[in-house]
Amino acid sequence: MKIIIYGKKGHAYTVAFKNFLKMAEIAFEYKDLASDKDAQNHSRQLYDGEIKYPTLIVDGEIHKTPTTDKFNKIMKDLKLRG
Repeated sequence: MKIIIYGKKGHAYTVAFKNFLKMAEIAFEYKDLASDKDAQNHSRQLYDGEIKYPTLIVDGEIHKTPTTDKFNKIMKDLKLRG
């Protein structure tokens, strides 16, 4: 399984999602939209020219700006959270 988070340092959802994955010892890749030009360009493609975060990509499936409830559902569906 490959998990990628596009986010921004200090952003509440970004921090919460990263912390969950770290605590659960789930490998993920983090791309900071403040400094990663490729992630910025991809975000613009996803959001009609805008940079928005967080974006969660799980095995190529893109979840745009998920809320905590949506994130929890994704983790539950992946059997990563009870």
